[in-house]
Amino acid sequence: MNILIIDDDLETLDTLKLYLTGTGNVTAVCNGRQALQQARMQRFDVILLDIEMPVMNGFQTLDQLRNLEECINTPVIMITGKRDRYSVMNSISMGIDGYLLKPIRKDELIQKITEVYQKKQQHNNKKTILAIDDDMSYLKQLNSFLQEHYNVIMINSTKLALDYLANHVPDLILLDYQMPLYNGVALLSILRQNGNCRNIPFIILSGTLDKKALLEFYPYEPFAYLAKPVNKDALLENVERVLNQND
Repeated sequence: MNILIIDDDLETLDTLKLYLTGTGNVTAVCNGRQALQQARMQRFDVILLDIEMPVMNGFQTLDQLRNLEECINTPVIMITGKRDRYSVMNSISMGIDGYLLKPIRKDELIQKITEVYQKKQQHNNKKTILAIDDDMSYLKQLNSFLQEHYNVIMINSTKLALDYLANHVPDLILLDYQMPLYNGVALLSILRQNGNCRNIPFIILSGTLDKKALLEFYPYEPFAYLAKPVNKDALLENVERVLNQND
């Protein structure tokens, strides 16, 4: 596997690289800007990220990485000495896959990396659902509902969604109505002009399902309209129906 380590402490970088000898191909950088440069040049399977760093802290770096098509769903493990509630909860809300406290033991590190890597590989064998919503916390909730059975790709902007769809064809799209740049209807209009994406089924998940919104979506033949906050059982039932229909 390809592993990216981001930490401003050179001693920590050397220790982690030593721990991971034989585990994968390791690239180590000491700030967020260098991480973004590396992520544009190479795809990584796992990212290890410190929180307290100069130039950009870990949260800013993660936010920027998620704006790269190459890193939209790359597993991220926080490697930090910070134990405070804000750091932990903010990391979770940003969708991290692990939170390890310094000093880190070798066996603990390798176990967590192996766990998130294998989980990613298992997801790759499942049907893929693309969830598009500008609210990342809501995307995380959808992921928690669906991740046991499906590979969920979470994207929080229409621009990133278009970048992703230029190279990937998911089995189903879950789409919000109100988003910056393009709303859900405008995004569908663009996708229907793309031969690869023209026939992807989609479900509307929105807090705005008034008559105007429904009429705008109607020509694109959505499989279902579900109002936020979405019910887990209703979501799973509709997702299963549309995916089984297309088998």
